[in-house]
Formats: sequence, C-alpha cells, structure tokens
Amino acid sequence: MDYAGWLQALVGDAYQSAPTLVVALSALIVLPILAAFSFLVQALVRRRRRQSALLAADRRSEIAGSAAEPDTPPATPLPASQAWLTLEGGRRTTTPLSGPLLRIGRHKDNDLRLADSSVHRYHALIQRTLEADFVITDLSGEKGNGVRVNGERTERARLSDGDVIELGRAKLKFESASL
Repeated sequence: MDYAGWLQALVGDAYQSAPTLVVALSALIVLPILAAFSFLVQALVRRRRRQSALLAADRRSEIAGSAAEPDTPPATPLPASQAWLTLEGGRRTTTPLSGPLLRIGRHKDNDLRLADSSVHRYHALIQRTLEADFVITDLSGEKGNGVRVNGERTERARLSDGDVIELGRAKLKFESASL
C-alpha cells in the first residue's frame, strides 16, 4: 500500500470513530497555513499601496515643480507686495505669502498644513508671479475635493484681495496690500 492510500485509510477510520477530533486536528493543520498565506497577501498589498503613494507623491511634486517654474530667470527679483491667508473657522491663523510659492495640504511637508480630513495631502499651490499676482492651482486631481474660489470650483485662478478659498471643508481668506 502506498503512503497516500495508507493516510487516507487512517483518516477515514479515525473519522468513523471520532469525527470531531479529526475535524479539530485538521483545523490545527490548515489554519496556520491559511494565516501564513493571508499574511503574505496583506504584505504584498501594503507594499503595492506604498509604491503607489510614492509614485503619486512624485507626480504631485513634478506638477508643483512645473507650476513653480518662473517664466523668467530666477535672478529677477519679485516686486514688493504683502499678502496673507487667514484660516477661517475655529482658531483663526494667519500665514504670510512671502515667497514665490506656498504649498497647501494635509501632509507635514507643506508650507501651510491643514489638519482636516477633507483636505488632500497635497491639495493646492499658490504661486506668486512677477506682476505680484497670486495664482492658485488645484493639485487634488479630478477625483479630489478641488479648489473653490468664492464658491466656484477652479483648477487655476488669479487671486484678488478678499477672495475666499475653499479646500474641502477648510476656508481661507486671501488678503493683499501692494507696497
């Protein structure tokens, strides 16, 4: 008799005399195998999500980098102006727009971090032009919550004094005064 036939006869005889014991022992053998397989699948899924997130972050930074490239050489100084964003709602905070670029989002490496789950990790970008204008660009994508300026959704818009910017549930007021 071969090994497989002997094992089948042994299990069949044991099942006839104590079916609960055979089912319990089988579960003790099968469950660890299933758990190991499940662990492996979850690890692969986590790895793929991590790689997708890194690729998406790289793509966003490329978009932000291309939006931030000035039309003239960087040696040209920006005209003097003063502008700031005020976060409306609970705790009002003011953020000055002193540089050529301000990144807004939920992730900690943004210049203005908004801790609201409706704000994307890299939601928007405000760029200062040579004419001292400020332009906001939506980085959240087609499926994102988008950017609304004075209630209208936009992918890119020139900001004016008093404009209300909505990023998800967060509301910011843009204010400026030319020097």
